Amino acid sequence: MSLARMLSAVGLIRPSRRRGFCPACRLFQTGDAPQEIAAPALIALAFLIVAALAWALTIAQSRSMDDMTMGLGSIGPFVAGWVVMMAAMMLPSATPLVFEFARSAEGRRGWQAATALLGVTYLGLWLAFGVASYALYNAVGMPWPNQGLIGGAALVIAGLYALTPVKRASEARCRELCALHGPLPFNLMRSAVVVGARYGLSCLGCSAGLMLAMVLIGMSSLVWMTVLAAVVLA
Repeated sequence: MSLARMLSAVGLIRPSRRRGFCPACRLFQTGDAPQEIAAPALIALAFLIVAALAWALTIAQSRSMDDMTMGLGSIGPFVAGWVVMMAAMMLPSATPLVFEFARSAEGRRGWQAATALLGVTYLGLWLAFGVASYALYNAVGMPWPNQGLIGGAALVIAGLYALTPVKRASEARCRELCALHGPLPFNLMRSAVVVGARYGLSCLGCSAGLMLAMVLIGMSSLVWMTVLAAVVLA
């Protein structure tokens, strides 16, 4: 199967609806049928670009900030840094859901805004988790003298949690939501919020242990961030 046919089979390209010059149409032309990049694929690509920019900003921040294992700092910088990190680490794994939602909603009024709202809702769930972690971190008087051991213990607990039925059920729920069975309800904005919240909760069920371990180990550790992002994506 050619690349163009494979991309067409998964809905990333489709027969061209354009007239006149179209570079993408020529790039993916198969026989006499020119193709174009599907609009939902462009929306998904935009999410990936946001994730790439967030990674670039995260790397720049990690090179300039002090070691955050000595504390999480004030709430404002923590929230800003946390949102950027979640966009970098979590948006790539949400791209299949974004694409399926956009493909199901395409053609309806405000579908682009609804897809963006889905992403904002999804990140909002992770922001809430980050704020809760921040509050807990400070409530128990961290950092403690043996903070490194605590971070290691958190990784062990996160590994054991990965073997639990809750983790497996959350992963199955994530895959089910990415399929988006059936048409979307009439209110597209409400659907975006519901889908983003449900997927976010399932994702929390999959990765909360790892993210809590990252808070304890230190948010300035770019190596740990990269490893955890790879695990989450896998």
